[in-house]
Amino acid sequence: MVGIASGGECNTFGRRSGLVGHQLETFEFCMTGSKVKKPIRPEHLNSWRMHRQFLDHPFPSKNLLDLIRSIGWIYSPGCSTPYLSLWARTSSFKTDDLNKLVFDDRKLIQLETLRGCTMLVPREQASVALRIRTRTFTELSKQARHEMPVNDADMEKLKTSILKALQSSVKTTEQLQHAVPANLVRDFGQEIKRIGLTNSLALAINLLKEEGKLLKQQCKKRLDSTEYAFGLTSNLLPEADPFNLRMEEACAQLAAQYFRAEAPARIRDFAWWAGINVTDAIRGAGEVKPKLVPIPVEGTKDEFLISESDVDSLLGFKPPEAAISLIPYRDTYLKGQREVVNRFVPAEHADKPFSRWKGKLINDPLATIIFNGRVVGVWEWNEDDEEIDLLPFDSSIPKSVEKTIHKRAGDLANFIRANLGEVRLQGSDYGPHQMTGIHDLKAFWGKGAQVDVSV
Repeated sequence: MVGIASGGECNTFGRRSGLVGHQLETFEFCMTGSKVKKPIRPEHLNSWRMHRQFLDHPFPSKNLLDLIRSIGWIYSPGCSTPYLSLWARTSSFKTDDLNKLVFDDRKLIQLETLRGCTMLVPREQASVALRIRTRTFTELSKQARHEMPVNDADMEKLKTSILKALQSSVKTTEQLQHAVPANLVRDFGQEIKRIGLTNSLALAINLLKEEGKLLKQQCKKRLDSTEYAFGLTSNLLPEADPFNLRMEEACAQLAAQYFRAEAPARIRDFAWWAGINVTDAIRGAGEVKPKLVPIPVEGTKDEFLISESDVDSLLGFKPPEAAISLIPYRDTYLKGQREVVNRFVPAEHADKPFSRWKGKLINDPLATIIFNGRVVGVWEWNEDDEEIDLLPFDSSIPKSVEKTIHKRAGDLANFIRANLGEVRLQGSDYGPHQMTGIHDLKAFWGKGAQVDVSV
């Protein structure tokens, strides 16, 4: 178990994580003193979180920027997820409202950040998002250096040429290929392609993105477009200086954002979501103000943390009788927590709300039906009929609730027809080996498979 415990267990965990002396004492002080004595039922926890995520009632304002500050950064993997996530939480959402914020006003920035995921981030948090980004391609290129048909000096020349070509305007990959020296653009062999490196130009672009020098953006000014161009960070986001920000400060700011949006949550949830190690996660959580306090949860010895200012709200919350929401692929409600099975969906349905890669379950929640905080089914867009296909798998849903689900599905279908046109429920990384369609996945259901969260 990875978690934070009070008393003697805290000292053991602190030593294991490298927290010593003053840092550990400060952390112990911040994490003690919870007024919650009786364990909270998981059902209450999930209903309250659904409420805090504005999935059981609309956000009380039309200010989408404030909404995202409240619910956390939104996944934007080149599909309809951002539009559908915001529609689920507002009463009169239009896609143009979000497009204007992202592409015209640039108050929301689309960045590759946590674990390499593309997310919508408030502009004032862009430096944190860029600083915290996992440097996957940097590490892969080091591992494959001796097998690549381009040496370090040539790679630096290629990167310099890309930066020079982008001084005047953004460019697509094809335009960059014509702008840089042809002898520096080289294809990689099959051995290197297996680890995700295709050619020197693609690698150079990814290295520059991880260095915070390059940003990608959709050419068509729509978040569900998969046609991208690249621009200099200094041109598109001149105030951002991610590497002037200490990692400790970035983790602290990220912890404040995470626990404001996702609490109650565990340290290991935060570490997984952010793509950082547990030590950095603990230190970041220890800096959150108001301080975080632990609450006991039935059925687990793990400690869930919540701001002390939210404890009374959690304890006094009265869940509605039937809270229903249809959320999209990679919605933050499920992607904000490391474990979905046994938290949001019972073990007997563990193989149902996830996509598969080559037949193997991956921790990638599908478009799902949420009832009182738990996953009770999945949904998808039927392109032929232009309707929502529903597939509940929880037999305990009351008939009255089924009617509410169908009514909500009808409202969603109206929104899609009026606002989205071509619907992309999956991200740009969706390929022939990944199964996300509910009718295809039914062939695998009921085989007792468990999701692999390490994928």
